[in-house]
Amino acid sequence: MIRILAGAAVVGLSMTAVQAADIDGDSLYNQYCAMCHTDPDDVRTPPLAALNDYNANSIVHSLTEGIMQAQAAALSEEQIIVLAEYLSDDRYDPTVTQSLVSCEREMPQFELSLDSNWNGWGGDLGNSRHQPASGTAINADNLDQLELVWAFGHEGASTARAQPTVINGTMLMGSSSGTVHALDMATGCSYWSFPALTEVRASVPVAFSQELDRYLAVVADMNNRVYVLDARTGERLWFDDVDDNPYARSTGSPVVHDGKVFVPVSSREVGAAGRPDHHCCTFRGNLAAYDLNTGQKLWHTYVMEEAVEVGTNAIGNPIYAPSGAPIWQAPSIDPSRNTVYAGTGQNYTRPTSETSDAVIAFDMTSGEMKWVYQTTEDDAFTMACSIAGDHPNCPDPGPDLDIGAPILPVTLSDGTELVIAGTKGSEVFGLDPDSGSVVWHSRVGRGGALGGVHWGMTAIGDTVYVPVSDRGTGIDGAHEAMPGLHALDMRTGESKWYIPAPERCQEGQRGCMEAYSAPASSAADVVFAGSLNGHLFAHDAKTGELIWEYDSNREYETINQVEARGGSMDATGPVFSGDYMIVNAGYATFGQMGGNTMLVFRLNRQEN
Repeated sequence: MIRILAGAAVVGLSMTAVQAADIDGDSLYNQYCAMCHTDPDDVRTPPLAALNDYNANSIVHSLTEGIMQAQAAALSEEQIIVLAEYLSDDRYDPTVTQSLVSCEREMPQFELSLDSNWNGWGGDLGNSRHQPASGTAINADNLDQLELVWAFGHEGASTARAQPTVINGTMLMGSSSGTVHALDMATGCSYWSFPALTEVRASVPVAFSQELDRYLAVVADMNNRVYVLDARTGERLWFDDVDDNPYARSTGSPVVHDGKVFVPVSSREVGAAGRPDHHCCTFRGNLAAYDLNTGQKLWHTYVMEEAVEVGTNAIGNPIYAPSGAPIWQAPSIDPSRNTVYAGTGQNYTRPTSETSDAVIAFDMTSGEMKWVYQTTEDDAFTMACSIAGDHPNCPDPGPDLDIGAPILPVTLSDGTELVIAGTKGSEVFGLDPDSGSVVWHSRVGRGGALGGVHWGMTAIGDTVYVPVSDRGTGIDGAHEAMPGLHALDMRTGESKWYIPAPERCQEGQRGCMEAYSAPASSAADVVFAGSLNGHLFAHDAKTGELIWEYDSNREYETINQVEARGGSMDATGPVFSGDYMIVNAGYATFGQMGGNTMLVFRLNRQEN
């Protein structure tokens, strides 16, 4: 069914068989898809019209390897292609391959101590997503000098969500096809590529192994397999399947510290539960630690006990609990406390656990959970609840208020140490790092399943900058929607300023929304926020004033000869290194504007 070829991932479905088959796309849609995608009540489910923003290859990928794999289990290869072509109004092409120019010069040395590096998802062990002036020349005074120098197209995709690592001018990044690339940041030429089993959306951190005398790159793919590669050659040194649950996946990036690799594990069972015949649910969130040099698993901690049968649902299928609480994002490291912090999502079934929608502190050596602070109690939800309230796998639904953003361990100007957590409920917490007790708590909007703090915050000094989505109907009418960028004083939790998300959507522009769902990033004295309307906005860090913007909603010529365009900015944020800024554009999930482009900007220092 699926075969992986060097350099590109190719879905092994036969076009000849499809062309000869008498299969009707409309009938397949009505039988397998209409109950969810025709006038959906839940904003996370794209309506039929929005599926046209996807291309056929990306829909095939979703149905065979991605989040909709369980829903398509009963479909044949031919039916999957016909359905994908019907939904996208596009032709499926199994022969698509990308073309990259090989670099003529030798790859620069990996100098991990350079201030200009952006290593891993958050740029540092604490996921601050801040590049200080010592590491970037980009600042509030020269934004008008930023110029697009090249673009990369993610083939067969309608989302761009592989955020690069940059070490001394070399970019390492995954892709929708599963190919991991090592590219020259200045030109986009290729040093090497490595084919993972499936999509790699997690960032690829780099570390040096004294034992092996090599620089190593850590890769996690969406099948929840972790690989360690030689960062200079792409040679695979070891790999492991982290969690044997069939619904386990890797969305959050691995983190490397002190010779250990920490791998967070999330799940696609939240979607699989939409099938009435699914026996819900068995996945439980977990975090694993590996020896960087050998691949030996040092510990593997599940955030709850193994699920057991607790009853039957309305159609007589077993219900298993506790379940859920996936870890969606990169963990954060607190070396002084020998602690790893991670946030979890909601439970899938009832009875719920105390570790869902929670901040958890893990001992770095043993994996033991030191403390747990639950931000939302008794929250159980699956996508079955988006289909119908009486769906047999809808567990008396809660508000679905995950912690999807990394936890930020911070040290303030007065020496105070805190742990900062943001939730989809539009709440931000300042916690004591030793006990998990609440120091302060702030509300920054209304919140909701796609509202609140979605993918990440950035911190500069004593201020945390909080992007808020607040799209959709929200969880209740008690609080005002406040999409945009919020600046909070981390000493007190009080608001310094709030700037609403700028409105740029045109009338009739499908999938366009005025919301900051993507993680914010900061460079020197500027905070950048990507919007679901496809614009990247830059705000003055002191005042919040909007001082620059870029509209990604257009087609691009790419260095790898893949057709590409921009769209909603979600899931990843800008990366800064020296004169360069790199950002993804396009995110067709949840009815948003599709796109498949990575954009590379550089300061033009020439005098006007």
